Amino acid sequence: MRKIVADLKDDKLLDNLGYALTSSIRRKIILLVSERSYSVAELANILDLALSTVTFHLKILKAAGLVKILPSPSKRGNEKNVSQAANEIYISLHYPGNESNNIYTYSIPVGSYANFDIKPPCGMVDQNGIMMQDHPGIFYSHKRINANLIYFFKGYVEYYIPTYEFEKKEVESLSFSLELCSECPNYNNNWKSDITFWVNDVELLTYQSQGDYGDRRGIYTPEFWSANATQYGFLKKITVNQNGTYLDEELVGNVTIDELKINESMAIKLKIGIKDNAKHVGGINIFGKNFGDYDQDINVIVAVKNSKNI
Repeated sequence: MRKIVADLKDDKLLDNLGYALTSSIRRKIILLVSERSYSVAELANILDLALSTVTFHLKILKAAGLVKILPSPSKRGNEKNVSQAANEIYISLHYPGNESNNIYTYSIPVGSYANFDIKPPCGMVDQNGIMMQDHPGIFYSHKRINANLIYFFKGYVEYYIPTYEFEKKEVESLSFSLELCSECPNYNNNWKSDITFWVNDVELLTYQSQGDYGDRRGIYTPEFWSANATQYGFLKKITVNQNGTYLDEELVGNVTIDELKINESMAIKLKIGIKDNAKHVGGINIFGKNFGDYDQDINVIVAVKNSKNI
């Protein structure tokens, strides 16, 4: 069972936990699901509360990482099962600023992928214009390292981050951030795409992009770029630590840092793509420096603990 670990700098996590535990109803739910899973209807019956009231409390508990709410495999319709997501909470109360942690940061150019399997339409752009487009073979080009924007309809690109700098250290968290959006001809602000992220072949989450944005020029988008084409995306941050997987600081998955087995290989494999069976196959734009709204490539942060070699 998962243990929630926090210190005094984890403001959002502590706020969510504190709020979740202030209610006696929510504490009763935690006690109930510590024994077995229940449906939402069963919890409402036991607690003598309306379904809407129980649903409200479950949303707060889920945000704190204390319960899991999953579709019931044995029932039809929208019935959900509620189960325990964590059985311990550890909060360190000493000042975190002097922790024996090391932080390793990397800026990965969007064109420096090490592996790919994509379907057109596709292409890449540098500071001089469209480099190549609409044939998967262009993604083999040595010129890809200069790309400021890459895009494709389906498939994936995979980036490698070497682990030799911290190979004997215990990795506590991995974070990466990038600007992205869907991909369609010209642009469409209402064009959904299910974009999935994997690390070391472990699926972390799927983010649903709501559009391919072109209603205004991106802050860093070059002047030569057509006003009728993709202009900017949203900056998304994904973090994996001892507590689970976070999207923009919100807990969205149960994959923990230990499950990624980072120290067992010479590189961290970060894969970004669109599954063949995705509900919304709407392509992807990945923005790098000098393009879009954020002047950055794919930023990666690895936090390791000094005091424990492995």
